[in-house]
Amino acid sequence: MKRGLRLSGLLIGTCASLPALAQDSGNASNKDEAKQAISLGLAPGTPQVGALPGGLTPAYGQKAADEGDWRFDFHGFLTMPLRAGFNTRAGAVTTEQHTGVLHAPPVVPDYRDSFTYTTIVPQPYVQLNFSYGNSVVTGNVVLLARTASTAASFYNPPDQSGISDAFLNYRLPTLAKNVHFEANIGAFTNRYGVMGEYDEGKYGTPVIARVNGVGENIIAKFGLGNAVVELEQGIQGQFDKFPYDTAPAGWNGFGDPNAGSGFVNHLHAGVGYLSTATLGLHYLSAWTQDDRASQGTRPDGRLGVLGADVRLTTGNIGHLYVAASRTKADHVRSVGRILEVLNTTSGQGLIDNYLGPNSGGTGTLMTFAAQYDLSVTSVLRYPAVFAGDSPDVVLSLFGMQTGIASNDPAYDGVTKRKFGGEAAYSILPWLAASARFDRVIPNADDGKQSFSIVSPRVIFRTKWQAHDQVVLQYSRWIYGSGVVVRSGYPAVADPTLHPDRDVLSISASMWW
Repeated sequence: MKRGLRLSGLLIGTCASLPALAQDSGNASNKDEAKQAISLGLAPGTPQVGALPGGLTPAYGQKAADEGDWRFDFHGFLTMPLRAGFNTRAGAVTTEQHTGVLHAPPVVPDYRDSFTYTTIVPQPYVQLNFSYGNSVVTGNVVLLARTASTAASFYNPPDQSGISDAFLNYRLPTLAKNVHFEANIGAFTNRYGVMGEYDEGKYGTPVIARVNGVGENIIAKFGLGNAVVELEQGIQGQFDKFPYDTAPAGWNGFGDPNAGSGFVNHLHAGVGYLSTATLGLHYLSAWTQDDRASQGTRPDGRLGVLGADVRLTTGNIGHLYVAASRTKADHVRSVGRILEVLNTTSGQGLIDNYLGPNSGGTGTLMTFAAQYDLSVTSVLRYPAVFAGDSPDVVLSLFGMQTGIASNDPAYDGVTKRKFGGEAAYSILPWLAASARFDRVIPNADDGKQSFSIVSPRVIFRTKWQAHDQVVLQYSRWIYGSGVVVRSGYPAVADPTLHPDRDVLSISASMWW
């Protein structure tokens, strides 16, 4: 189990020594383990919310030593923020009212299913991972919630996910030393195109796709000298279909009776060198052919994704990730959440956020994204390995762009773009600080919709490599005149609302 210091999204420390381990011919087991570290996506059970600056990311799915060694393992991640948006009361103010108002959550355009999502506003999130097994098979159960009932003003069932994943992981014996097979069977999530070194990156959005379903996923790795080749295949479906005679409502997460039962087939291939450089190719195809979708009147839908990504992870020159993906939608209104593209939860979500209401659910997205993280102390100390136990500065640059080709003239040709940077300074064992800037351009041809965010924050923790932290953050939002925020339940665009310009938050986080 390898761990390192995470500062502003970059894991440094012992993880940075992986290339050195691969070159150490005196330790064959370490060499084999390092060479198998290639991964084409984020493993099931890895938290969707990455660690904030200044702490450790836990190792998930640690296997037992042998078949007879049955062990129980428990990992988790939690972050609980108090968030407040500051604004001015609209209209006349009575003597019993204040001119200034407070909003919780803040009224800002930071929605997870939208391209404008930046992760700047911290969200409540709790994930508990339980596993039991040996070196051959492990049973995994993941509990997930996006709220805590004590602080909620009303009970919202969709935020209490309960059992999110439940699956068996098999590590299959092989005849050859440099061959590794494993399989996941059950209900789980796979994510491909993750910008961060060990998480979903600065934007919390898989660039290629997220697969949600029940089925199988098989991974094969082959060691070839200093390189390793990985092949991955999976087929997943869904347990059920939302009934056509049930009204969408809050208690059922506003289920969609017009979507059919979905299935997805996905294939991936990659090659890694010395656990430092990885090239991956991805193909995913989701479809529905359910005669109960809109009671048989809606066309069968299909959603296909082709993607490629390159990851370079070293201790001395940082972590670089670059990806490109092409999404082809064909009548996706009948496709549910079996395959999520850019965090949209269904074919309807893809229509609402990208393709447009008059597209018929047909169109194409072309997305490019990159993230680069650099530890200054790691550069200065090279070739020695920095263990994260002294002051450090971590610099990050990140960006994403999506171009749309749609049958809806209002959305066809639209280019969406966002980019930013962050500098984080680990000052003392118990103190760190950072400043982040984001620029979000929902439509490159309409600057009125664009906005910028400046976010300084201070991080308190118990030691250099702590598993806990308290973050105090302020964000200043600078809007164009055409920025629109959402309101209501379910939330929809509301042009009458004025977004908050100032947001203050304090959040407590821990991971283990």
